[in-house]
Amino acid sequence: MSASVSRARATASAAAIVSDEQGRVLIVNPVYKERWNLPGGHIEEGELPAAAARREVREEIGLDLEIGDLLVTAWVTRAEGSHVFYVFDGPELSPEQQRAIRLQESEIGEIRFCLPEDISPSMIPPFALAIWRKALKAREDERAVYLELAL
Repeated sequence: MSASVSRARATASAAAIVSDEQGRVLIVNPVYKERWNLPGGHIEEGELPAAAARREVREEIGLDLEIGDLLVTAWVTRAEGSHVFYVFDGPELSPEQQRAIRLQESEIGEIRFCLPEDISPSMIPPFALAIWRKALKAREDERAVYLELAL
């Protein structure tokens, strides 16, 4: 490999869009961040993205849910480095499942279900909002999307 060619390296995370019977999206408020997020998190070494999404959802809200199709792969380049976000389709939670949610208190302070149009840039970083909106559209269109964002 010549000096002018470099390999792309990035960290990665996986999340799922989980909803309720009213079409509201489940979002979580991590205790270690100022902003809300979809349930999900870091992909561990050797772990597949869908398996990471399922594990992270189970850890954060205490439910072992089937993870559906990949909706978005987003490569985000920032000053601190690149990160790949995988967003998967998740299930619609029944009222019983909603009552069974148990937060991982060391990581999640609270949860809420929001209509997609009520999720604002004040709640999450604008680049993440763009990814979420693409994921919701991909879910509606039943067609995966790839994004590259440079911040």
